[in-house]
Amino acid sequence: MTMAKKIVERDVVKAGTTGLCTGANLRTPCGERHVEFLRPGDLVVTRDNGLQPVKLIWTETFLATEIAADPSLAPVLLATRAIGPMMPKKPLKVGGAHRLLIPGWRIDDEEDTENCLVAARDVDGLEVGSETGIEDLVYYNIVFETPQIFCVNGMPVESFTPTEDSVKIIPKDALEALQKAFPDLGPKFAKYPKTSYKRRASVSYTPDYA
Repeated sequence: MTMAKKIVERDVVKAGTTGLCTGANLRTPCGERHVEFLRPGDLVVTRDNGLQPVKLIWTETFLATEIAADPSLAPVLLATRAIGPMMPKKPLKVGGAHRLLIPGWRIDDEEDTENCLVAARDVDGLEVGSETGIEDLVYYNIVFETPQIFCVNGMPVESFTPTEDSVKIIPKDALEALQKAFPDLGPKFAKYPKTSYKRRASVSYTPDYA
């Protein structure tokens, strides 16, 4: 089995550990709002498409006992300025498979302007660590009509993208909600638009001199 194949399978297995943890702040036209207070229809400031209404928010709850038994369910903790200036502007907890938009100037083999989506668990070499305290937690996954990048605690992150692989292991009620919200996309969500950003797995990083 090739390394590329392993990476693909890992993304499928852990796709359920996406999402933002309670307390994460999103930019809205009315200022910052904690993710747990966001509702479908609320507007969020996006990187490329201005204000976009939230189509759906699905959640997944893990008990402390589940996380203790499977540490991969624990969130990744990004320290302040782990990625760059104001990225994030304060500590941020996300699911290990949740993709962050990493600027190209931080990635060794990319052009400075080629921003890439990288799973939080794969952000090696930066000031990132696993959450130390084990407690019950809720992951909030935000879905828009099309893929969006939006800032959470100042860090650009990707919205949840329903695909044939990602919906295989999400909770049944979340899948049903997605099917109801997007009745024209088919059971495999093949017609859901693709992101315009390059997705990367393991990457090497240049030092942050900012």
